[in-house]
Amino acid sequence: MKSRALAYIATAGAFFCFGASLSAQGVVTVKFTGSHSTTWDGLDAGIYGGDINGNASPGIICDDFADETYNGESWKANAYEASQLTATDPSTGKPYLDDTLFGSKIGVNGYAEMGMLVSMMFSGTSSFSGITGITQAELASAIWDIGMGGDLKGLLDAKTSLLISDLQSYFKTHSATAYLDSLTNLWILTPSVKGLGEPQEMWTDDLAVPEGGAALLYLLIAGASCFGALFMKKRKLGADHASTLRRLA
Repeated sequence: MKSRALAYIATAGAFFCFGASLSAQGVVTVKFTGSHSTTWDGLDAGIYGGDINGNASPGIICDDFADETYNGESWKANAYEASQLTATDPSTGKPYLDDTLFGSKIGVNGYAEMGMLVSMMFSGTSSFSGITGITQAELASAIWDIGMGGDLKGLLDAKTSLLISDLQSYFKTHSATAYLDSLTNLWILTPSVKGLGEPQEMWTDDLAVPEGGAALLYLLIAGASCFGALFMKKRKLGADHASTLRRLA
């Protein structure tokens, strides 16, 4: 009986852990509401105004220089908690990082670098590794350059180029995975349809559990509970049947 009870607990635990993993990602509707906190090289930049699932957000930050998003445009996006990027997506068997727009190109280090810059922008931090007076425009252009794999370096000012170089040096001696794991407040919003001409990938801060994630978690827990109830019912029926046979013998 004890071993079977432990087996049930392990099964329920597996369902719970699987559900918890899924609750770290989900599908959301993003709408760009047109505002921006700065400009860079004549382009809107910084923290953009955006609604997520119809609710005002702390803002959204773009890491995609190759595409363009228009005022009032809305789109479906897969939301990934930054701290879960290196966890396994059960639907693919690969890290969630591979599901993002640039994961296969810039890897864990690239997303850790962008995550640090996004954190600086949301928190209003203007210094890093002895570099001071970093503007939001410089942070935005650095994020774009990292997402583009370094293709913007000819357009960056000296401070931004130094910032990117220092970030790369930082993650040569510090774990990019450990840093991403600490970013439980940041989310990456990757368009459900990726590619040129599609909406841009964005980051946001303090996103509530995306729609579908929590519901699926509860469904899985309920499923585990039902499985346990059925298992125990089956065991009871078996015991009753055995008892009846003994009485008839």
